Amino acid sequence: MKGWSDPAPNTRWIRRSGGHSQPALRLICLPNAGAGASMFNGWSLPDPLRAEIWAVQPPGRENRRQEPAFRRLDQLVPQLAEQLVPALDVPYALLGHSMGALLAFELCRELRHRRAPLPVRLFVSAHRAPDLPPWRPAASTLPPPQFRARLAEMAGPSSVGRIDPELLDFLAPMIRADFELCETYRYRPQEPLTMPITCFTAVDDPEVRVDEMLGWQRHTTGTCQVYPFTGGHLFLRDHAADVLGCVAADLAAEPAEVPGGAE
Repeated sequence: MKGWSDPAPNTRWIRRSGGHSQPALRLICLPNAGAGASMFNGWSLPDPLRAEIWAVQPPGRENRRQEPAFRRLDQLVPQLAEQLVPALDVPYALLGHSMGALLAFELCRELRHRRAPLPVRLFVSAHRAPDLPPWRPAASTLPPPQFRARLAEMAGPSSVGRIDPELLDFLAPMIRADFELCETYRYRPQEPLTMPITCFTAVDDPEVRVDEMLGWQRHTTGTCQVYPFTGGHLFLRDHAADVLGCVAADLAAEPAEVPGGAE
């Protein structure tokens, strides 16, 4: 696989990994709390889709670790939209896992407000419908022992959760900032989106119930497909190939058209 490279000069926000040299479609991926663009390394879609994969790189991690992580979603979304709008020159879909799902949803609404091209489909994973209140206690302010225990519970059977304690201590401020970003989010009612939504959920996710994922249907006038998995909150890491198979099938079933602006 080719290394990550910028899709446009001097951008730190978007990382690109391989794909068709003249893409007919882009899949733009947004990471979960504590993760960065590298979680989508090696992702690909079938050749007939002529697709390429992009990943969003928020501040505070990986090559942007010297920058402060955002603690409020309503501050992050406009800046990300500003970076993406000039690059939305071909049809695209958004995919977000956990925090990334919430970010992708609000990004759709921000792009609609700007009358920018909208995604042909929204893929959301491991995050309850945005209008639903949280039922789990906040994690961002937990003392270190409880914080580590919460992370281990979220990871479940995934090997991704088995992080060296010293590395975890180093990453903790960024992870806490990401959690705070999600915990301080407040849903504001707007008209539903019109693009179809695909949901990925784990039936054994300790953070998000399956019925909470079904609530995404309220946020689109289009179809809402739900794919169940197992593997805890970070199931996407261990089932990427299966998830990408579902992504490819849903995108192939509804051929993308050149984006034409706001709904």
